Amino acid sequence: MAEERLTALGAWYLDAFPAVRQELGLSFGGFGPRGGPERDRRRSEAREWAAKIGEGPGMRLARRALRQADDAQSAALAESVLTALMQSELRESDREEVWRSIPPALAGEVAPGQDPRAIDQASRAAALAAGLLIAIGARPELSEEGDEKARAFMALEHFVRRLDAARATAQIASPMGPHALHERMWDEFGRYIVPKELAEAALMRLEAELLEAGRIAREIRPGRDIAEILADMSEDCPEGPQELMAAYEAAQAELLEAVGGDFPAVESPEWRLGPAHLHGLLPLAAYVMGGGKDKGRMLVFAGQGPMQAMHMRSRLVLTTAMGGLPGSHLLFSLAGRGDIVQRILLSPYTAPGWSQYAVGYVAERLNRPKVMLLHALDAAQRAARAFADVALHAELADEQRILELLGRSQGLPEEFQRAELAAIWRQPLSGAGPFWLAEELAREVRGRVAAGESPAAAHQRILDRGGMPEEMEA
Repeated sequence: MAEERLTALGAWYLDAFPAVRQELGLSFGGFGPRGGPERDRRRSEAREWAAKIGEGPGMRLARRALRQADDAQSAALAESVLTALMQSELRESDREEVWRSIPPALAGEVAPGQDPRAIDQASRAAALAAGLLIAIGARPELSEEGDEKARAFMALEHFVRRLDAARATAQIASPMGPHALHERMWDEFGRYIVPKELAEAALMRLEAELLEAGRIAREIRPGRDIAEILADMSEDCPEGPQELMAAYEAAQAELLEAVGGDFPAVESPEWRLGPAHLHGLLPLAAYVMGGGKDKGRMLVFAGQGPMQAMHMRSRLVLTTAMGGLPGSHLLFSLAGRGDIVQRILLSPYTAPGWSQYAVGYVAERLNRPKVMLLHALDAAQRAARAFADVALHAELADEQRILELLGRSQGLPEEFQRAELAAIWRQPLSGAGPFWLAEELAREVRGRVAAGESPAAAHQRILDRGGMPEEMEA
């Protein structure tokens, strides 16, 4: 009976918050309730479901629904619109339905008194969405004639203007606080995690990875600093689309040969060049989940100028491991297959957590100095982001201390550090969640292998649980 109620809750959740369908690889279903009365009704239903289900996955799902119903921030709406537009282009489906849904979704007034960081993030997301519509052929002058793309574009333009006006009443919001962060960790992971302990673990990882990067750099080129070594590595990039695609496919084949036996076997993803109009909105290599009979695929965008260095051959293997096999493609091919509730519970931190773990596993097994150097630097950035996330929301450090750590690990100008801090503020656990999951997965696999279990069996156990570490099974 409890299982039937949980399944019913999953169906209700998808109906109440259709934007989640985009994350699950299902067809587009709208942007969810935004008006006050509808939001109140959904909030009341979520409370009823929480009372029916009790503690456990159902309660966590209902509490997520409550958070979404309470999220009147413009950033959440603008990000949903941008995500839906990109997903419809990537999947080559639901385009017209998404275009038609944008004007009514953006028709309401912007909630007063929002944090200026949320307003800025909403403006960026809405501007990117408007730019994407122009890139796919929207002609604003046709909006009065009923052209759906043009009407969607004009709705986004008017939304940005309302956001500009809302800045006059913007108010700096306080961090969510340690108790609220603690509760959100339970809702997302099914385990109580002490924020201070997680922040300390992230700091220790940051220090360890920076020391490791220095050690590897000295091994590669004694007497030269890391920046010079990276500049030399960036010169070795595939040239032209055909060579680029061949390099990624070769990297996938190499990974399967090196570590394929340590993971469950699934069919490799399809590799394609990404649509030109999505370049700049997505990473230079992005994984797209399959749906129905379609298998997942990796999209590769040919970088231009300095961005081309992201396709350096030493990084190809890490990018492939993260999005292809044994990363996101393996997870979404196996985890939660046929169980829609488990798929909902995967979102949104499980995939990046599993991918980060998979990349670390690959880097350690390949044991190539240049690959390990890049991985150590990436891992240091992720650890700094995790610390910033917890320290900000649990009020463990002031903003200047957080910015210093972000700058130390990334070497970015201050305006980029502040932009990243604003993104972390808007999305609690976006840095800490994947970091914690990757650490826990590595701990579990090490323990099982030390006890005599094969890596393949340990990974199968994890994927059977939906990509979650032990003691987190639903």
